[in-house]
Amino acid sequence: MATQFVTDEKGKRTSVIISIEDYENLVHQHHRNLELTDEYKKMMDDMLLKEEDGTATYVSAEHIKNKFMRK
Repeated sequence: MATQFVTDEKGKRTSVIISIEDYENLVHQHHRNLELTDEYKKMMDDMLLKEEDGTATYVSAEHIKNKFMRK
């Protein structure tokens, strides 16, 4: 699968779509390259399990941004 980009109305890249295989490789590489806490490793393992079993939930970038931005 070719990498695809999502752009805004001005053509600026805002997101990227990569294959699941590439995504998993990035996550695993991230694990190998960093000294991670046990809590973080458990969180990542739980996330990957939810991806595998179909119970993962997704929200928009706007939703996440609104959680951290002052209103």
